[in-house]
Amino acid sequence: MNFVNYAIGFLVLFASIAAADNGTVSTRKNANSAYKELDGSSTAKKSGGEIKHTDRYSQYEGKYAPKDQPQSQPQVITSIPEDFPHPVIMVIPALNSKGLSGLQVVTNNPLARAAMDGINEYLTQRRYEVKYLEGNEALDKVIQVQNSLASSDEDLAYLASLVLNADVYIKFSGSVDRRGIVTVELNAYESSTARLLGTQNSTIDSHGRMEKIDQQANLKTAAKKAMPGLESKIYAYWADDLREGNKYKVIMNIRGDYDDSQIEDVEEDIVQNVKAKFKKAKVNTMTAKTIDMVVYSDSDDVNDVYSQIRKAVKSTASTKKINITKKLIIMDVL
Repeated sequence: MNFVNYAIGFLVLFASIAAADNGTVSTRKNANSAYKELDGSSTAKKSGGEIKHTDRYSQYEGKYAPKDQPQSQPQVITSIPEDFPHPVIMVIPALNSKGLSGLQVVTNNPLARAAMDGINEYLTQRRYEVKYLEGNEALDKVIQVQNSLASSDEDLAYLASLVLNADVYIKFSGSVDRRGIVTVELNAYESSTARLLGTQNSTIDSHGRMEKIDQQANLKTAAKKAMPGLESKIYAYWADDLREGNKYKVIMNIRGDYDDSQIEDVEEDIVQNVKAKFKKAKVNTMTAKTIDMVVYSDSDDVNDVYSQIRKAVKSTASTKKINITKKLIIMDVL
């Protein structure tokens, strides 16, 4: 009975990273709750930086991996050139419906920390730049970006990836059943559009071992085991996307005093002029109050890209810069 109670207790604890966030966030209060302990970001690389990982359970890692039922291994990427630009990646637990922040999950749940450590360790060893959600400095930026949007129902993980200048963000979730079988699922998204790039999962059988140290070790192993397959999907997108140019998400809030017929003309002119200015531009959504689009540019300077957009729009309307990060431009059209 104690064993059953323990297993149930663990499942309740780990539920915070087992469910994806299906809700939306529309107010500053929700944003503050979801990221109230967010304190900036730190970057770790294979060299030139300290990887903030703890390996208290490293001696146990993989100890109880199944030997009788070997699983086929995902294809491992081995041909990336040394000088090939890697995407910057942010890793965060899938947020639950209660709005618990990713940082809180990792801080309060050593099982979530173990899975996150496995992913981050794999990435840094493969020369990726990893963005960490640690501390409070980025909170105001996330809220500022959210409040700058005409529609504030964006996924906060998505907004955080834009604020932290990540090209890709990975959400992870995990579970463990009564037999001690650990399952981890990873989902990778492209930051500029929140497009799903791929999903990968893996399973580790601990053969009935339910001690926390074993669960942590197997979660870390399962997360690392899933990464080669997910990396292949990320790389396929990244290599193809680089041919198009640098990608920027552009949000234009229509603030001018236009009637309904004028709005349509203004928006049509803006979209056509922006498309003519860049090698590629794609509209995600367009309403009477907002134009949400992605532009591709050869320039890697976001301020230069904003200047080009401003010149493209100038013949139709005046503009005002609201918020700019490495990958996101928010502006008003007056």
